[in-house]
Amino acid sequence: MKMIRPRKPPGPSLRFSPLAWAKLLFLRDFGDTEVGGFGIASDKDLLLIEDIQLVEQHCTGASVMFDDQSVADYFDRQVDAGHRPEQFARAWVHTHPGTCPAPSGTDEETFARVFGRSDWAVMFILAAGGQTYARLSFHVGPGGSVELPVSVDYSLPFGGADHEAWAKEYE
Repeated sequence: MKMIRPRKPPGPSLRFSPLAWAKLLFLRDFGDTEVGGFGIASDKDLLLIEDIQLVEQHCTGASVMFDDQSVADYFDRQVDAGHRPEQFARAWVHTHPGTCPAPSGTDEETFARVFGRSDWAVMFILAAGGQTYARLSFHVGPGGSVELPVSVDYSLPFGGADHEAWAKEYE
C-alpha cells in the first residue's frame, strides 16, 4: 500500500510541525492576553517552524513586550544548542486574543524596530478564532515583503503534547 503524502503549496509558505502548532494553540488559549515568542526553524527549511519558544514578557490584550535580558539568555541557549541565528531569531510568533489576525500598528512598529536590520524575518499572528497572518520581509537588495500561506505539515513525525511543561513556560 502506497502512503500518500500531502503536497506542499506552490511557492513559499510558512509551515508548522504538528507539535509546534499544538503548542501555539495551547499558549494562545491558556490566558486572555497576547503571548509572543520565537519560532525555531528546521536547519533544512527555514520556513518550517519546529518549535515555539517563549521568553519573559509583559503581555496585555493588545501588546507583548519581551524582557531584554530574557531575549539575550534565549539567544545564548540557542547558540549553545548549535542553532544558527536564522533558525531561532527570524520568526516572531504571537497571538491575538480577538478574532482578527491583522497586524496592529504596534505590531508593525515592533517588527520594523526589532527585525528591520536582519536580512529577512517573518511575522506570524494566530488569532483566537484560528485565523492566521504571515508575512516574510526581506531587507537585502531592493527589499520587500510577501504574505505567506500558512499550514501545518502533518507529514512530519511528532510526539505527544506536554501541557504541564508548556504551562510552566507560559508562567
